[in-house]
Amino acid sequence: MLKYIEDNNNKIDKFDFDYYFVRKNYQMASAIKALAVSNDIQEAYYMNYNVSNKKECILRLYALLQGLFVSIDSLYALSNAIAGGKSIININNNQYLRNLKYVRNEVVGHPSSKQFGYPKPAYCILDTDSVTMDTFKYGIYSYDGVKTKEIDINELLISYYKEANNLLDELYQISIKHNETSVLKEYIKKVLDDYYRTGHYINSLNKFIDKYKEIYPNSKREQHRIIWRYELILKLAAIDNDNKDLNELVFYCIGLELNKMFKLIYGCDYNHRADFQLPQTVISLYRFLNRNSDYVPYIEYLKDSDHPLYYESLKYVYEGVSLKKMEKAMDYIGFLLALFKGEEHDLLYALGLPITEYKKK
Repeated sequence: MLKYIEDNNNKIDKFDFDYYFVRKNYQMASAIKALAVSNDIQEAYYMNYNVSNKKECILRLYALLQGLFVSIDSLYALSNAIAGGKSIININNNQYLRNLKYVRNEVVGHPSSKQFGYPKPAYCILDTDSVTMDTFKYGIYSYDGVKTKEIDINELLISYYKEANNLLDELYQISIKHNETSVLKEYIKKVLDDYYRTGHYINSLNKFIDKYKEIYPNSKREQHRIIWRYELILKLAAIDNDNKDLNELVFYCIGLELNKMFKLIYGCDYNHRADFQLPQTVISLYRFLNRNSDYVPYIEYLKDSDHPLYYESLKYVYEGVSLKKMEKAMDYIGFLLALFKGEEHDLLYALGLPITEYKKK
């Protein structure tokens, strides 16, 4: 593990904290320092570990989880300072790091007041006897029962450092090269123009991606949101369905992804974003939520299909629209349930965007 940390420290040192600090670039300086401090915490975690002293074990665990959480936030800040946005970073695509925020919040963040959006709260309790150098357990207790989680600390750390080291390499290369991204603006604008005016966007999209990869030849979905969203669009476009309303939904969600790519390049929405017509499935669901506000809190847990209560929330909403005989909303939510059972998490994210965009009237 110390080898991963040493590699990470070497990559952080390339950014030269003193250079940015003296020039009062505090955004860069603070991110660099926070990453370095977090590594100090991880190194200290493995120093003279006394497994017989449970209090020390728990203290080290708290520090480690908080340090990792700060590291991820600092990587976002570093990416924003260098690339002017989040187009480069895509840490949430890493399953372990996506789960890290839940683990940290549940164990360290606010365990005694954890709210899941249900009428009654759930609480997280750390199994202090289970805490070792390598693993720990905790339970999520609610009126529906208890869910026990066991966390492999080494696995969590290795996943973080692999992702962070790749990202730091990419960010360093971007920081030392000339700004060539302005040409991307005209390319992505052509994509949105074609989508909005004719519906035929795939050729201009492929040209945009070719240009993007020319500028960022090592771009991968793990670091580049543009590549990740491009792959989402290809998956959406490959959906073959006999239901006209679901096909309309898919095309609309492709537009949402294209707009998010546009926003990553331009920093604002496409001019005609507000004119995208809502599909009938989405209108039906919004109408249901407007009339049944007690279901609205469940939407918060439909943003991430890895959330512990994603499936329960989705199923509850489906039962609600079924009870009210909202057929188009039933088709929509039923489709998402089928995707969940098929473990199609990318499609769940893309097709779930209209739900997370809902605003209560």
